[in-house]
Amino acid sequence: MDSTSLFNRTYKDLTERRERILSGKVNCIPWGFPRFEKFLPGIEQGKYHLVTANSKVGKTQIADSIYVFNPIKQIVDNGLDIRLKIFYFSLEMTREEKMRSIFSNILYEKEGIRVSPSDLRSTKADKPISEEVLKIILKYQKYFEKMNEVITFIDDIRNPYGIYKIMRTYAEDNGKVFNKKVNIEGKDVDIFDYYEANDPDEYVMCIIDHISLIKNEKEEGRVLSLRESIGKLSSNYLVKLRNMYNYIPVVIQQQSASQEGLDNARAGKLKPTLDGLGENKTTQRDANVILGLFSPFRHDIPTYYQYDIKLFRDNIRFLEIIGGREGGAGSTTALYFDGAVNHFSELPMPSDFINLQRYHTKINKIRGQISK
Repeated sequence: MDSTSLFNRTYKDLTERRERILSGKVNCIPWGFPRFEKFLPGIEQGKYHLVTANSKVGKTQIADSIYVFNPIKQIVDNGLDIRLKIFYFSLEMTREEKMRSIFSNILYEKEGIRVSPSDLRSTKADKPISEEVLKIILKYQKYFEKMNEVITFIDDIRNPYGIYKIMRTYAEDNGKVFNKKVNIEGKDVDIFDYYEANDPDEYVMCIIDHISLIKNEKEEGRVLSLRESIGKLSSNYLVKLRNMYNYIPVVIQQQSASQEGLDNARAGKLKPTLDGLGENKTTQRDANVILGLFSPFRHDIPTYYQYDIKLFRDNIRFLEIIGGREGGAGSTTALYFDGAVNHFSELPMPSDFINLQRYHTKINKIRGQISK
């Protein structure tokens, strides 16, 4: 069997994926939201993800939760048998800010200690962070060591080609590109055929937060507009990373300001949409999975998907598949959200009054703490 032919490579991949499931392994990283996984099982290699929301709703936080925190916790806590490498292009926050956010999340998830990144910095003159909390952070050093091992935070490279070059270099250093000859206008030319990773089970992510903050690209003696630069990054470079190297681009893209405008409010069309993507709407054509995050509370919506928004207020979000090539469009799950510690968890169904009451009690306790 010719292992280099497209048919045989594709067939071999299908049989290997079947064997992985039969042997108890996985072909994707679960989201950590069981009901949502019924519509979309998880994060697969070679899929381009786009996460969108209106300003200050939590698009960065949900992306960090499902693409960074959750996979690493599954590896450390549950022995998830994958290798993970994340290149995080943090265009809005420094790497130190990201790490403090991770500290806050681990303290809450593992110890139930609710300490915000601001509290960790001891910004209040009368309330320095306690020595006990600092010792607890050291207790969970294995998580931070794993994060340090798999995440490369990059906050000084913003131009599309610079982002692509880093990812391409990693691919070339950790695998082999195979070319083939084709005849073009009478000349034999080498073109890309396929790529073999040294570790085919490694999940390589390229997270960009957020895409509207990239630096404008230069091309043929002129500076491209932001819209053109976003288009080039997405269609030229991120699609190549997906198609050639089986990488996982994850783009965070804000909705345009008009999405929350008066006309949309009157029409009841306030949640994220494909048409509402800011700066450049063509990114939707490139993505395999497009997720939207919505907060009904900020629009004074009293009830949403049968949940009482007056009770949850700003502690509820709705994660929806709003488009892509994987199906499930319109599928939505309700999430409990605590922004101070970047925590998301799937809420019980609206008819499950007993378990919902536990969340209401938790929220009231937090608000009582805030008011003191």
